[in-house]
Amino acid sequence: MTGLSHATLEGFIQLRVIKCTTVAASTILIWDYFITLQHEVALIWTSRWSASKCLFMMNRYFIFTELLMFIYVLMFATKAHVCESIFRTLGYLATIGFVVSQLILLLRTFAVWGRNSSKVFACLLTAYLFMIAIVFWDIHRYLAGVKSLGVPAPGLTGCTLFFGTRLVWVSIVLFMTTETVLVALLTYKAVQHFRTGDSSLLMIIYHDGLLYFACILASSIGSLIVALVAPIAVHLLLLGVQRVFHSVLCNHILLRIRMAHQVQVGDFRDSIHMMDITPTRRTLYSDADSVSTRFHQLELKTPEVVRTKVRVVTETRID
Repeated sequence: MTGLSHATLEGFIQLRVIKCTTVAASTILIWDYFITLQHEVALIWTSRWSASKCLFMMNRYFIFTELLMFIYVLMFATKAHVCESIFRTLGYLATIGFVVSQLILLLRTFAVWGRNSSKVFACLLTAYLFMIAIVFWDIHRYLAGVKSLGVPAPGLTGCTLFFGTRLVWVSIVLFMTTETVLVALLTYKAVQHFRTGDSSLLMIIYHDGLLYFACILASSIGSLIVALVAPIAVHLLLLGVQRVFHSVLCNHILLRIRMAHQVQVGDFRDSIHMMDITPTRRTLYSDADSVSTRFHQLELKTPEVVRTKVRVVTETRID
């Protein structure tokens, strides 16, 4: 042990910290998966395919591949070129995963604001697509500077990675900007509707939306601070945790809203996925482009008839 230099010992400690953080993030992901699996089976698997279902599946299962790849690089890989190739592939997959998670947040915010704001959200989506292009350009430059010398010492497994830049912070800032805008839009709508709305579904959308958005934003801020001020060898320390938080919390947003639909609209839950909520009118519509005939009949009814039907369904279930 006395023959090891201070730099070598520091490298071992840093690698150990990254491994422990990755294992902790994996544990959170697996634990959350099993406690929400029954809800996924009941609310997602049995529903028809739609945009939100596709996003949910991608957000739910892509991250397992990413974590397995990262664990392999950190703990089992031995060849430098293999580690570099896998880590670069992982970087692109993780970026796609962040984009999918934010698309879920964007759709949830659009659902709250309603179709009357389609033009505004079209502009927002265009700006977001432009931001995604910048993110991939930034990630490409960042990953080009990642190198590996293979194992840190003979007889060990797991590659040591060396980073030429900290450019990943640019992508983190861009994602944080999107999250901040969405939180602001949701907060504004929450203040507007709490004065007039008394729907339990509204409460779920705003309570869960603001809480989950705040947690996601907090994880992004923590990841940004570490990426900027920590030693460059561990500047990705919280990025895996941030990725897990994005995946887990966005899944919860979709599951909670679908659970609320099942309670409030009964047999209509399979054809109703999103809500258009305004201060004077509440209507339900599908997140797909086409709307089922059964749902179309429901939408044509007056608000009083809809509220009566929901109340009757709720009372019947209680009995």
